[in-house]
Amino acid sequence: MKLKKIIFTVLSTALLVSCSKITDKLDNGLNNPNSVTPDQAEASLLLNQAQLSFAGFFDAASDLGMQLTRQVVMYGPRYDNAYSPQTYDGLWTTAYTSIFKNINTLIPLAENAKKYNEVAMAKIIKAYTLMTLVDLFGDVPLGEANLGDNNLNPKVDKGDAVYAAAIKLLDEAIKTFDDMSAKTIVPASYPGSQDLFYATGAPSSSQTLSTGQQNWKRLAKTLKLRAYVNTRMVDANAKTKIDNLLTENDLINAASNDFEFKYSTKQANPNSRSTRYNGNYTAAGSAGDYIGTYMIWTMLNEKGGASITSAALDPRTRYYFYRQQTSYANANEASVSCINSTPPAHYPPSMPFCLLASGFWGRDHGDNSGIPPDGNLRTTVGVYPYGGEFDNSQGTRVSLNRGGLGAGIQPIWQNAFTSFIKAEAALKLGTAGDPRSLLEEGVRRSIAKVQGFPASIGFLLPTSDTTILRNTTTRINTYVNKVLSLYDAATTDEDRMEVIMKEYYIALWGNGVDAYNMYRRTQHPNNMQYTRSPSPGQFIYSHLYPSVHVNLNINAQQKADVGVQVFWDKNPKTLK
Repeated sequence: MKLKKIIFTVLSTALLVSCSKITDKLDNGLNNPNSVTPDQAEASLLLNQAQLSFAGFFDAASDLGMQLTRQVVMYGPRYDNAYSPQTYDGLWTTAYTSIFKNINTLIPLAENAKKYNEVAMAKIIKAYTLMTLVDLFGDVPLGEANLGDNNLNPKVDKGDAVYAAAIKLLDEAIKTFDDMSAKTIVPASYPGSQDLFYATGAPSSSQTLSTGQQNWKRLAKTLKLRAYVNTRMVDANAKTKIDNLLTENDLINAASNDFEFKYSTKQANPNSRSTRYNGNYTAAGSAGDYIGTYMIWTMLNEKGGASITSAALDPRTRYYFYRQQTSYANANEASVSCINSTPPAHYPPSMPFCLLASGFWGRDHGDNSGIPPDGNLRTTVGVYPYGGEFDNSQGTRVSLNRGGLGAGIQPIWQNAFTSFIKAEAALKLGTAGDPRSLLEEGVRRSIAKVQGFPASIGFLLPTSDTTILRNTTTRINTYVNKVLSLYDAATTDEDRMEVIMKEYYIALWGNGVDAYNMYRRTQHPNNMQYTRSPSPGQFIYSHLYPSVHVNLNINAQQKADVGVQVFWDKNPKTLK
């Protein structure tokens, strides 16, 4: 029996040792070789991932805002069923996993490596993302977020506290650049081409900061200005804060300062073209998106143009939109379902409906009727900002490799936008500057940006018919003078605000984030097209929380409805 016990003990020990080795091997096998652990991470690689994720986050957030402000179609038909909590899962996950997780890991690594440029850039990206989450959803997790196993169920923080934390990050980024400028800290390296927005390089011998670094610093200050304008209804000190920034005047005030993500013309491995270009310039020759009827009408008809050849036409029209047809003389109900319909009874007489003019064909707000076979008929996106085709009255259907080949941009913040929010602050708060002059400045900056965009991506416009197709000085002045005459004819500040915000709305084509904020903050433009349904329910003042937050977080609670306003919106709920 003793011998059996000894043999059993030896075998058991050997088996345990063997199992331990197998377990160790299995545990080691759980490490994903394609996933970098924090101790293996490199700040520059994390910065690349954060920047690319940020571009995707903005793209998704912008699309929501473009739909709600009628730039592109929202199918609806009601606001409470236009989107489901699952709609936002990708956007939410991108923010908390791909952006914040990478940035939170990046910052201490970059600080230890003295890569202070990366630290400042990361904080600015995080600040913008935090504010946008508040703008979309209201109260969101911050203090308890991204703690890993230490807290899998983060509670939300109040929106104003998240905004304050974002502004603190912007201040920290500004101080970092100031310290580099004063040589208090010396960066170990410059990101160079790894900066996907400004291509920050080393400063020249005559500079304390490189041009790219200066632009990041201007961006941080401009985002503070944007935040103070957004919160002007709930911050008694907003005027003082804005005036301080205007006195410094270190803002995005020139096209070379514009903060935008640039796509390329590369079609495969990987496809790095503009996402909206990819969805509309297809091999099948069929556009995928509908542009909002209201957006087209605003540029084509509202100021008295009514025709693509009119001298009163908005000079940006042929750059924004591409018509696959120049006439709808042969249109019928099979191709254009609303062609013989009368406007809904709840539409005012002046409200656009089923616009068919000069070949334009969009879709009405909240039109969830069936999709007709009109992919080769509907108006689609043009050369600006999506890298599509310039409308030379070709009247031909879309296809692959048309126009600017998808070398579009995401217009996250442009110098024209700075002019418009300065005008808003001057009119509403009495901050420095003349609202009328700032209005004119914004319109001219926007037109200049759009007019110069094709050349900036290497796309040559046609040389024929310069009177109609080109933005000559005379045509631009005609449009600008029309805008200023509308401003001068306004008799109240709200009427003046309507003129300013309408032009801001037009300039924001491609940026639904700020179009959505502007609409809720100012309640302008005040003639937005109604939904097709006479009973659309409450306008979406904030979106429902994503399902990945509500369903997987025991501390999360879905909001009552989409009528819950974000903390900075104290307006009456009158939006349609």
